[in-house]
Amino acid sequence: MSGEESEECAREASGAFEPLTAGHLFFLLHHLVRQRENALGRELVQTGLTLSQWQVLATLSRLDRATMGEVAAFCATDRTTLTRTVDRMVEVGLVQRDRDPVDRRQVRLNLTDKGREVFQRALLDVTRFNDRVTGVLKAEEVERFQPMIRRVLTHVLEDKEWVDDLMAFRRLKATGPAA
Repeated sequence: MSGEESEECAREASGAFEPLTAGHLFFLLHHLVRQRENALGRELVQTGLTLSQWQVLATLSRLDRATMGEVAAFCATDRTTLTRTVDRMVEVGLVQRDRDPVDRRQVRLNLTDKGREVFQRALLDVTRFNDRVTGVLKAEEVERFQPMIRRVLTHVLEDKEWVDDLMAFRRLKATGPAA
């Protein structure tokens, strides 16, 4: 353990940190996510992807074919921003748009072979990055996050089924949230 890590452990053990308020908790979580996104974005540059493109690839890899609404919901982004990202991905051959054979108004997105290859290469970098930054946590600490995240998300989203789908990273039910 480095000197810096042992100092941090000593501060944690002594209770030298101020107690968190709800507002401060969300402030810190926001910074954690944004700083992680910025750092991961810098890592993804070598794969030729932006963070938004990575999120689309990861979502489509998990869900297979998906609507823009489903992808927007899982990427936690608005459809306008997502449309620009997907347009670029279609141009470079990572994603294709197909009309749903049953409902011709519905457009489904899916990965091309090139998109799957790029996803697999980027997945190695993302996994390495995530392992490195979460390496400071014990497995049991990471596991303790899940029920806490579920409880808070349930109150934020007010839709237990959507939270269940989100936590399991599975296709949304028909009653999912508006994206």
